[in-house]
Amino acid sequence: MPDPSSQDAVLVSVPASPEYVNLIRAVTASVAARVPLSFDAIEDLKLAVDEGCARLLTVSRAARRMQLRLTASDDGLEAVVSIDAEVGTWPPPNIEETFSWRVLSALVDTVALDLDGGAPSVRMTKARLDPPVPSEAP
Repeated sequence: MPDPSSQDAVLVSVPASPEYVNLIRAVTASVAARVPLSFDAIEDLKLAVDEGCARLLTVSRAARRMQLRLTASDDGLEAVVSIDAEVGTWPPPNIEETFSWRVLSALVDTVALDLDGGAPSVRMTKARLDPPVPSEAP
C-alpha cells in the first residue's frame, strides 16, 4: 500500500449483489490494517461498510456495479461505497431515525450519505490508531 499520507486510493468494483459484500469487507480489512487501525476499529469499519452496502443495495434494483474506494490519510481511512444507479431521493427522508443510520453512526467516526457522480454513496471515516511520526530530513 502507498504511503498513508498520500491521496492514492484503492478502488474495487464488483457486481451489485449481496454475494460480493464479503469481498468488499475483506479488502477493507486488508487496507485498514496497513493504515494502521486497531483491531476493533478494523472490525467496526468492516461492519460499517457491510451496512453501507446493504443500504445501497436496497435503494435500487437497477444497480449493476457496486464500488468501494478506500483512501488513507494522516488522520485515518476513508471508505466510500457507491452504486452505479440513480435513485429518486437520496439520502432517504428521515434517515437519521433509522436503525441502519444508528448502526453506521456508532461504528465510524464520521458518516455521510452523498451523491457520487449522481449515484448514491455512503462515505465513512475511521481514525488512525496513532498519528504518524514525521520523518526528519537529513
